[in-house]
Amino acid sequence: MRCAFKKSVSGKRLSKKSVSGGKRFSGKRLSGLAALPVCLLAASLAILSASFHHTEALPTVPPPEKPAVEGPHRTAVEGEASFAEDFSDAVFIGDSRTQMLQLYTGLSFADFFTAVGLMVNQADTKEVVPQEDGSKCTVLEAVAKRQYRRIYIMFGTNELGWSYPKVFRDKYVELLQTLQELQPEARIYVQTIFPVTKARSDQGTYENNENVLRFNQEIRAAAEEAGTVLLETAALFDDGAGNLPAEDATDGVHLTAACCWQWLEYLRANP
Repeated sequence: MRCAFKKSVSGKRLSKKSVSGGKRFSGKRLSGLAALPVCLLAASLAILSASFHHTEALPTVPPPEKPAVEGPHRTAVEGEASFAEDFSDAVFIGDSRTQMLQLYTGLSFADFFTAVGLMVNQADTKEVVPQEDGSKCTVLEAVAKRQYRRIYIMFGTNELGWSYPKVFRDKYVELLQTLQELQPEARIYVQTIFPVTKARSDQGTYENNENVLRFNQEIRAAAEEAGTVLLETAALFDDGAGNLPAEDATDGVHLTAACCWQWLEYLRANP
C-alpha cells in the first residue's frame, strides 16, 4: 500500500499580520515613536520592513519511494524495468502451485487469481476470486475488471486424471481465446506443468510423470493453436529422468520456497 504524503509548504511570505501579532500599524502608534532620534526610528522601520519580506525555508518531505519486492533480486524502479521486476502489469492464473509462487515470494504487486484444485474448465464457472464486498467472482470476471500487459497461466496438474487429454487441450484453447478477447493488448504466457517426485509418481495414482508428459504435449499444442507464448517451466525442476527432485518438493507435488524463487527469476528473465 502506498503512503500518501501532503506537499510541504515552503517559500510563503510571512505577512505583516503574522509579524505584528495581528495588529496593523496605526498613526497613533507611530506618533509614540516620534520622540526617538531620527536615526533610531529609521533603523527600526528598516528592520520591520525586512521582517515583512522574510521568506523562511521550511524542510520538505521527500516523495515516497515505490516499495521494493522483497527477495534476492534487484529493487524495482519506475518505468519499463519495474514491470519486469515487480509484475505490477501482470496477472497469474492457476491452481495451488501458482498459489505457492505468491505465498513464498511475497509478490504483492501482481494479481493472483488462483484456487486449490482449480481446473482449466472452471475459469468461467467457479467463483474463487475474493472481492472487496466479501463476495467472490470467477477468474474471467476478475480478469475483465482491469487491463493487463502480461498474463501467466498454468493448468494441468489437477486435470491429470482426465480420461481424454484432447478435451483438456480444447478447453485450454477455449480459455486462451477468451483471454485474448478480454485482454487484446496483453501477452499471454502458457507454462508447462512441473513433474512430481518419483515417490509420488510411483504411488499409482493419476498424479504420475507419464501423465505429466502427455498433458504437457497438449499444453504445447494449445499454446501453438492459440498463438500464445509457451514457457517450458517443466524443465526447471527435472532430475534428468523426468521427475521432480525430492529436495525440490514439499509434498511430492508443490515446490519449496527456494524453487518458487527460481521459478520467479525464470519468469523475470523471459518478460
